[in-house]
Amino acid sequence: MLHVFRHEIRLIFRDPKFWIPFIIPPVILAASQGIAVSRYGGQIMEGMEGYMMLLLGCLMAPMGSPLAGDSFAGERERNSLELLQLSPIKPSTLFWGKLLAILPFPVVFSLLAQSAYWLAHPDIPAVAAVASILGALSAVLLTTAFSLMLSLRVKTVRAAAHISLFLIVPLLLLVQMFHEVFLQGLLLPVLTLAASVVLCAVSVSFGLRRFVSL
Repeated sequence: MLHVFRHEIRLIFRDPKFWIPFIIPPVILAASQGIAVSRYGGQIMEGMEGYMMLLLGCLMAPMGSPLAGDSFAGERERNSLELLQLSPIKPSTLFWGKLLAILPFPVVFSLLAQSAYWLAHPDIPAVAAVASILGALSAVLLTTAFSLMLSLRVKTVRAAAHISLFLIVPLLLLVQMFHEVFLQGLLLPVLTLAASVVLCAVSVSFGLRRFVSL
């Protein structure tokens, strides 16, 4: 498993285009906030910092979709999936090695982006900041699991990436509608993270079964 993990990490670092999605959301959000403040004054952002921090984390979550899409759909597109399955490495080891190589990227970048935003806006209450981080982690788990399932079913990386990026729309709607309730305490964020862990575990279990049966 460690060998597969290292191999996947090397492939990711070799291709710079996979880094672009992790850079775009923070830049766009910072630019839009800067434009709003310069045009309407700093008062427009009063009380919105927690919402913006949660929004930033959720925008970063689907950015790991291209990596997840390339994990299996890419192997199929390059006609190397069958060769992997014929290798002496167990299918479960291949599956977990690929998954563990994907998951750290959206998690780390989301945490870094939110931590930087919190440092830049120290007036954000600790409860709202922690709730935002938990919400982002929940979004990362759900989007990564969904993208992984797509990668096992579709035939091309482009199809997997495009379909999985549609998750941005419901994520934005959920943040827009429920951010006030979500950021008021930690009970709802903790429950959301727990539900995300369960759903992610179920998705990964089904994905592993499908990969073994391919």
